[in-house]
This record gives sequence, structure tokens and C-alpha cells, in this order.
Amino acid sequence: MDSTCDLIIDSLKEEPIGETDLFIWYITDIGIVALFKKDDNFETYSSKVEIEANKIALDITKEEKEYLKIKGKQLFLFYS
Repeated sequence: MDSTCDLIIDSLKEEPIGETDLFIWYITDIGIVALFKKDDNFETYSSKVEIEANKIALDITKEEKEYLKIKGKQLFLFYS
């Protein structure tokens, strides 16, 4: 596992910054993580992530979005 994955997994042990219908949100050293709550349809999660971010006052529209699957956890990483 690379250092990016290690940083993300370690951050998921911390207190989340918020929770929405589909995601649990975390701050990491490299960006914002939206952790999928369930193993569900990728397209559903991808199409709703910006709407859900707005629910907890996050503006991720100008951030790069990367989908990752680490140790069975699905998530989006947002970074500049």
C-alpha cells in the first residue's frame, strides 16, 4: 500500500467533519474524503456527491475528484 492510501486510512480513524445520506466526510492531509456508506451503484454516488457536499457547506466544485477503493472501502478524494 502506498503512502497516500496510508494517510487516507489513518484519517478515517479520526472524527468525521460531517455525514450525509450517502457519505461520511473526513479531512485528510491531502484533501477531503467522501466515504461511501454502502457498497452501492458507483454512478449514483458519483452523481450525488456534489449535492451532498453542499448539505454540509463544502464547496468541492473546483477540486479534482478521484475514486479510490482501499481495503474494501469506496471513497472519493477531493484535492487541489
